[in-house]
Amino acid sequence: MNKLKMKGVLLYLTLCAISSISLQAESTTALSGAWRGELRMGNFALPLVFNFNEAPDGSPTFTLDSPQQNVKGLPLMVNYLSSDSISVSAGNIGATYDARIVGSEIDGVFSQRGYNFPLRLIPEEPIDLRRPQTPKPPYPYQMSDTTFTASDGIILAGTMTVPPNATENTPVVVMVTGSGPQNRDEEGFEHHPFAVIADYLARNGIASFRYDDRGVGHSEGNFATSTLTTFETDCESAVKFVRGLKRFGNVGILGHSEGGTIAMLLAAKHIPDFIVSLAGMAIQGKQTILDQNRHHMEGMGLAGNEIEGSIAVIDTVFDEIIRGKPASSIDVNKIAQSMGVTVPTAVMSSLKQNVAAYTPYFAELIAVDAGAEIKNINCPFLAINGTLDTQVDASKNLGVIRRAKSKKAVVKELEGLNHLLQHASTGEIAEYSGIRETIAPEVLEIIVDFIDGISK
Repeated sequence: MNKLKMKGVLLYLTLCAISSISLQAESTTALSGAWRGELRMGNFALPLVFNFNEAPDGSPTFTLDSPQQNVKGLPLMVNYLSSDSISVSAGNIGATYDARIVGSEIDGVFSQRGYNFPLRLIPEEPIDLRRPQTPKPPYPYQMSDTTFTASDGIILAGTMTVPPNATENTPVVVMVTGSGPQNRDEEGFEHHPFAVIADYLARNGIASFRYDDRGVGHSEGNFATSTLTTFETDCESAVKFVRGLKRFGNVGILGHSEGGTIAMLLAAKHIPDFIVSLAGMAIQGKQTILDQNRHHMEGMGLAGNEIEGSIAVIDTVFDEIIRGKPASSIDVNKIAQSMGVTVPTAVMSSLKQNVAAYTPYFAELIAVDAGAEIKNINCPFLAINGTLDTQVDASKNLGVIRRAKSKKAVVKELEGLNHLLQHASTGEIAEYSGIRETIAPEVLEIIVDFIDGISK
């Protein structure tokens, strides 16, 4: 679901120009390559990658990546560089990094808009070592890029992956991504989970189709003006497209996070032949966002009464939004006063900003209640959630599915897995980029066993 950001250290995406500077060749060469570190604030961490390279003319081309924020190639200005020291800055985000080069490490201070953070950098490993599960050619299956037309005429682009010796009885899975603009691989934190899943499925005799969200990658449309209903109807169009090819057997939907919710909603309408929900949300969206807010405030170290008072106010605000009240008429201060609670300044400021910026998408997200529709699901249904998921609570969401007592539902609550279904230590978002594993092998095995079981 929604990815949390470290307050005060957001990388605003206004690029600054690289200034030219005369440097000693040996200084640049010594730094050449990618260097990784983490900014820490309480329980939260923001991974950063500094890329130190040379242009063909010998001039430096230094850039900054923030994988957690999907920022790549932010240009840096070199203020100073010697054999043992470096100073770089990104003027338009108000950030500087001053450090000393000590052996195989770079140790210094990252400063941004009045905040100072110690930041130690170590050499970045090659991507094939950091992400060993990402598929690499040659592939023992066929991949082809194609397009389909959404219900409103928008052209969406995706990739069909077909195992060798596929027949008209081969099952096929349509994949639908989680929240936020996602490409067909659901790429994030240098992970490509949908590519990994498609690869494993194909190697086990199961076809798949994954597509870019509208306005992302090679798909037309505008992501910013899309709603949850838009994404649901896009997935339905993808299922109809795949079924219309008349080259596969059962057509299922595999969704991650928000995509899992969409899979449940479409299954309740009897669109797919089966569904797989990975870290999907079955409880009302409002409750999930409240849980995320509570977890975030706990990480900020707020007192229990501050947290509960803030949650009560946010809950009331969400109810106002669900009822269709315009943002301009929602007075957060008045709501807090009427409830007799004091909301910490940082929380109140963030809440006001979010209310002012709320969209039809968000109104639909907090109102959606897939759990209420589960009673209408008649097709085979696999739900997998991890116990360390800090974004979609496994116990609450799987509990809803269990209580529905669907004879076709298979529920798996896997110990020690986070929201991305990686083996994790804490489950916090800050861990995602540092974990080599893209998705736990047992999850892949469970998916294949489930599909094989219903396809016989």
